[in-house]
Amino acid sequence: MRLIKSDVTGYAEFEGGGDRLRVYTANKRPLEALFGVDLLYLNLKMRNLVLVQYKMLERTRDDDWIYKPDKQLDKEIKRMDLFRQACSPLNAGYRLNPEAFYMRFVKREGKIDSPAITMPIDHFEEIRAHPSVGPGGGLRISYEALDGQYMREAGLVDLVKAGYIGCHCDTTAAFETLINEVLQQGSAAVAAIQGKIP
Repeated sequence: MRLIKSDVTGYAEFEGGGDRLRVYTANKRPLEALFGVDLLYLNLKMRNLVLVQYKMLERTRDDDWIYKPDKQLDKEIKRMDLFRQACSPLNAGYRLNPEAFYMRFVKREGKIDSPAITMPIDHFEEIRAHPSVGPGGGLRISYEALDGQYMREAGLVDLVKAGYIGCHCDTTAAFETLINEVLQQGSAAVAAIQGKIP
């Protein structure tokens, strides 16, 4: 896709292959407070919504990576759970996984282009229930500890673009309205909206 428009407010618009992608960068509080996430991807063409919560991985002395869940995570998951119940499978296309919420783990001291580890929230909850515990009680969230069972960058992007993951929501216009409202209030999250060029 090529950049066709951008603004200092954090708005950028891309086009390619008959699709348009609108990316909104807002300021963290309202959308995160509502959904418990940092990024929203709303694909208008395929009518799927994916919401992502970013978490930092800390390096251990044995050169592994761990994540230490805290009370803030519990609050975020409670907010996610409220929204998860609202997603409806009615009038929707095929999904490999209709889960809307995903966890994305990035290395705190990693290189800017170092790969992230992404998984649906239900997979994270399974890992949390049966953890591989690292130093200081953190969950081992590394390529080795997960034994390859996570999404890579290209795979995540392809699945979102194809509409294969994300909830079956018939209320895409309401989400776009919500994102625009957050932007007008000057508060924060990142949202990407893709749809056919009219």
